[in-house]
Amino acid sequence: MSHSISEKILQFIHTVPIVECDDEAFNTLALQLFQYQFEKNAIYRAICQQQGLAPDRVTSWREIPAVTTSAFKEVPLTCFPPQEAVAVFHTSGTTQKRAGKHYFRTLDFYRAAMLRSFAAYCLDQQPGSALRVNNETLHDSLRDVIPEESFYNSEQQVEMKKDSSRMTLPFTVAKINKMRMFFLGPTAEHFLNSSLGYMFSEIRDAFGEKQSAVFFSPQDVEVDGFRTALEKASQENVPVFILGTALALWEAMEKFSQQNLKFTLPTGSRILDTGGYKGRRVEVARDEFQNQLCETFGVPREYLLNEYGMTELSSQFYASSLSGIPKRNERQAPSAMLSALSPQPSALSPRHFPPPWVGVAAVDPETLQILPEGEVGLLRIFDLANVDSVMAIQTEDLGRAWQDRLELVGRATGAELRGCSLLTESIVGNA
Repeated sequence: MSHSISEKILQFIHTVPIVECDDEAFNTLALQLFQYQFEKNAIYRAICQQQGLAPDRVTSWREIPAVTTSAFKEVPLTCFPPQEAVAVFHTSGTTQKRAGKHYFRTLDFYRAAMLRSFAAYCLDQQPGSALRVNNETLHDSLRDVIPEESFYNSEQQVEMKKDSSRMTLPFTVAKINKMRMFFLGPTAEHFLNSSLGYMFSEIRDAFGEKQSAVFFSPQDVEVDGFRTALEKASQENVPVFILGTALALWEAMEKFSQQNLKFTLPTGSRILDTGGYKGRRVEVARDEFQNQLCETFGVPREYLLNEYGMTELSSQFYASSLSGIPKRNERQAPSAMLSALSPQPSALSPRHFPPPWVGVAAVDPETLQILPEGEVGLLRIFDLANVDSVMAIQTEDLGRAWQDRLELVGRATGAELRGCSLLTESIVGNA
């Protein structure tokens, strides 16, 4: 990729206001990224050509051809030789015999996107004051002056001065309050090919205070150590941030229940869960899971967070009700827009916020055509941070999409996946 577009995307991730819905700016970058991926990713180019699409025939990011998540199990979707990858993240492989693989030439885009979204939607922040720095390169200059975790929101402005000229840039320098973090999920030390492991490790290093700890290993969830850490934090009246997979959190809660053990964690404590309940014999309803979290840890429901992401993406979505989080204008979907594909939405259905470098649409499960906002379909995600693989990812998750949020409905099965299956077959045929 030319340096200009890669730098534009990284700068966009670093600096775009987190509440921005600038469709024109996103569209410009998306089309440029599509041009690059069409040129450099041979398998993807063949898929596009089979559909009669090329950069000169696409005018909107919604028209950019997508690849299915299943395709990552079949072929290496890269814009560079796969052997040059600095990291390869694998899917869990719990529903298929082989795992999907996402190859990364660099983790710069992934890290920038992940840290900024997490800070915006999951952490408390204090506004910072304007700074003057004497360097024209945005990211490098700021890293020389303030900690990287300190500039992830977009309310105030930073002045950059060079010679006699001065430039004002629209992003915040904010003080991030680090927290004591306890992880019940993979970290990079033991799970090198886990995207969640990389994410948890980077979050710990950037935002965790020194007594943060991991209570998850390839062998088990270390419940006894987790209990001791929770008791210590409660005695010290230090708020904690528990981050884990839903399955590991449920396992810990079951063991605490057997011990008749409950906590009342200090004010400001919060819990983030991610993933489903693969491996459980009995499915757990979301409402039941959240009630159990509140009852076990003494955390108010508004301090329960959820992350939606996948190995095939470089960005994440957060469901968060924390006070002060950046929200775009709320818009309710008219009842007439609801699709017969799924039950009516529950008031408890989490609505996740996409960052402004990600576009989301729902598509018809059979035809894979884009649906109007608010209709239920398979979610299709356009992630600018997926620079060196494929930006447009066709998921197997049912949901509703708007410009400012998405609502997960469930996992598609059977006939609902006919369109995805046919698309995957065509991708494999072009490999």
